[in-house]
Amino acid sequence: MEKVRYYEMLPHEIVARRRCFPVAFIPSGVLELHGEHMAVGNDALKVEKLCELAADRSGGFLFPTMWYGEPRTTGLIETAPDVGGGIGSKMKLMRLKKRKFTEKHFGMTAEQQIELYRHLIRHTLIQMNQLEMKAVIIVFGHWAMRTWAQPVVEQFNAEFSDTQALAAVENDFAPNNPKVGGDHAGKWETSYLWYLRPDCVDVSICRGREEKELVGVICDDPPQEASVELGRTACNLMVDGMVRKARELVKKARR
Repeated sequence: MEKVRYYEMLPHEIVARRRCFPVAFIPSGVLELHGEHMAVGNDALKVEKLCELAADRSGGFLFPTMWYGEPRTTGLIETAPDVGGGIGSKMKLMRLKKRKFTEKHFGMTAEQQIELYRHLIRHTLIQMNQLEMKAVIIVFGHWAMRTWAQPVVEQFNAEFSDTQALAAVENDFAPNNPKVGGDHAGKWETSYLWYLRPDCVDVSICRGREEKELVGVICDDPPQEASVELGRTACNLMVDGMVRKARELVKKARR
């Protein structure tokens, strides 16, 4: 694989690659427990690798992963009262078990936390315009974040016609395809990470256990049904979709 990580390139390498395909792929995710059999960084790790593959396949760039932004008072599985206690036990987080974290601990409301994240998205998009990227694709491994970013992306696209951006989750790039699915640490996410980052998955932990016994797993199809081949097929379809969308955005951007 050629260099695709913008932050690892020398200036002349950036200029040469940008002349061919001025597209930025930006992964975004959070730290959140995804069962006992997957790395807690799954959301970011899976889209980071997908973006890297799309950058390599298209000729674009992989930019640094955005790891933070989700309010710590809502939207994370650790904050769910019926789940957080179990996660606290598994991770041996005594504070998570004993204390209910509220907005007062953070000094701002959940909406204010989301607004900060929106400012970060706008800041990043404007930076991409300054770096003369014609297209920016932000892929959110944690799906709630796409919803919050969407209005920022729409406003940016209206203001900066020479750079066009897209906020998406991985499944958006292969819509209505039965070979691509979504869940939380079940068959689909386990298969994706197993293929993309096999060092971050240990499915043997799930064997012989029912879904209800697996903390942090929310799905219709259990992780025991996951496979590397399932992940490979789905991820290749998603990467192909990312490349197609990037080309569409480049054509749409005005020079």
